[in-house]
Amino acid sequence: MVEPAELVSWVAAAADRLGADSYDAVAVRLHEGQARFSNNSLTIINELKTENVAVYLTKGKKRILGVVSSTNKDVVDSLVGRLYASMNSGASEAEFAPLPKGPFSYTIRVPHDRDHDQFDHASYAQRAIDAAVSAGASRVAGSLISQHYRLFLRTSSGVEGSDERTSYSLNIRAFTDRDASGHGIAVSTKGKALDVEGAGRLAGERAAACRSPKQVEPGVYTVLFGRTVFANLVEAVGYSASAYSVESGLSFLPPKPGEQVASQNFSLVDHGQVEGGADSRSFDDEGVPTTSTTLVMGGVLQSLLHNSTTAVRFGTKTTGNAGLIQPHPWNLEVSAGDSTIEEMIRETKHGIYVTNNWYTRFQSYKTGEYSTLPRDYAFLIENGQLSHPVAGFRISDSIPRQLKSIRLIGKDRSWIKWWEVHTPTLAPDVLVDGVTVTRAVS
Repeated sequence: MVEPAELVSWVAAAADRLGADSYDAVAVRLHEGQARFSNNSLTIINELKTENVAVYLTKGKKRILGVVSSTNKDVVDSLVGRLYASMNSGASEAEFAPLPKGPFSYTIRVPHDRDHDQFDHASYAQRAIDAAVSAGASRVAGSLISQHYRLFLRTSSGVEGSDERTSYSLNIRAFTDRDASGHGIAVSTKGKALDVEGAGRLAGERAAACRSPKQVEPGVYTVLFGRTVFANLVEAVGYSASAYSVESGLSFLPPKPGEQVASQNFSLVDHGQVEGGADSRSFDDEGVPTTSTTLVMGGVLQSLLHNSTTAVRFGTKTTGNAGLIQPHPWNLEVSAGDSTIEEMIRETKHGIYVTNNWYTRFQSYKTGEYSTLPRDYAFLIENGQLSHPVAGFRISDSIPRQLKSIRLIGKDRSWIKWWEVHTPTLAPDVLVDGVTVTRAVS
C-alpha cells in the first residue's frame, strides 16, 4: 500500500527533474464508510477507499494545478509532466507570491477518532431509524457517513506536514404522510459522540407535528431561521469572506475591514481546528499552520480569509486558509445569543418558522441576492404562537440585508454539515425581520 508521503515524494522528484521553480503536493488517503436507508430499512452498507494527489507547479510567471486519483508512480509522473508542458505553453499570469518558507511546527488540537475502524454504521443508522419511528414517523430515509483521512504535504520551500482526521455525519428525514416531513442532522468528530437518537427523534417529532400544511400568502414576514437553514446562509458569508471571492467580484462583503455588515449581535469566526469541527486541519494547502480568524465581530467586518498571494495583494498576512486554488473557510462558528426558540416565537407577530431548505441559488453573488426553497417542518407564527404548518413557498431576499436585520439569536447551537452545507458550521436559530416570501412555482 502506497503511503501519502511516498506520493508527494514522486511529485517532488518529477518537478525537480523537469526544472519547475516551485511545487506544492498534497496527497490524501480517504476511508469512507456509508450506511443508507429508506422505508425504515437499511439499503446499502458500503466502504470506499480512495487516494489522490493534488499538484501545484510554477515556472517564471506561470503556474498550474492538477489532481489525479492514483497510487501508480507512472501515472503520477505523467500528470506532473503534462502539467509542466501545459504550463510552459500557457500565458504568463499576474504576479503571485512565492510559497511560504518552512519548516513550520504543527499542533493537533482535535485528535482523530482511534476507534474509527470499529464504528458500526448499521447499528447507529438503525438507532436513528428507531428513534424517528418512536417519535411518530411512519417512514424514514437518510444516510450515515464516516470519513477517516490521512494527509501529507510537501513543498519546494521546505514545508512538510502530515495530518489525520475523522468525521461522522447523519442526515435523516422522517415522513408521516405525503405532505408532512421532518429533518434531523448529527455531526461529530467522534463516533461515540454522534447523537443519532437525538437527530432521529427530532425528525420524527417534526414530521408528526406538520400534517396537512397550508399555502403561505406572499408577503414580507419575520422569519425564524432554524439552525440548519441559517448555517446554509452563513456558509455563503464564509465564502464571501475569501479574498479571492472579493477580487473576483463574487462577494457581497467589502474589501476592507471596519465596515458594519451585520447587526451588532452577530459575530462569526473561522476555526482551522475546533472541537466538533469536522473539517479541522493543522495546516492549509500551502503548509501554513491554521488558526482562528474573526471574520465579523459585533456586526463589523474584521478580516478576510487569505492565502499567501491574496495577502500580498491586500497588504496583510496569510490567515492559514489556503486551498491550492483559493482561500476558503474551514469551520465556521456563529456566536451564541441569549434567546430560546420559545422566546423568539413569542416575539414574532407575523412570521414563519423554517427548519430546512434546499436549492439555494444566487441571482447575484456581488449583491448577495438569493432564493431558497424551505421544506419539511415549517409553521406560520401569528401573535407569538405557532399557528399551523405551511408549505409551497420560497424565500427571496439578500443576505446583506438579512444580516443587518437580525433581531434575536438563539443561545443553543448545533454543528451543521450535510449536502446543502459543505462547510461545518456551528449555528444557532436566528430571528430576522423583513424577509420577502413568494409562492413556489411547482
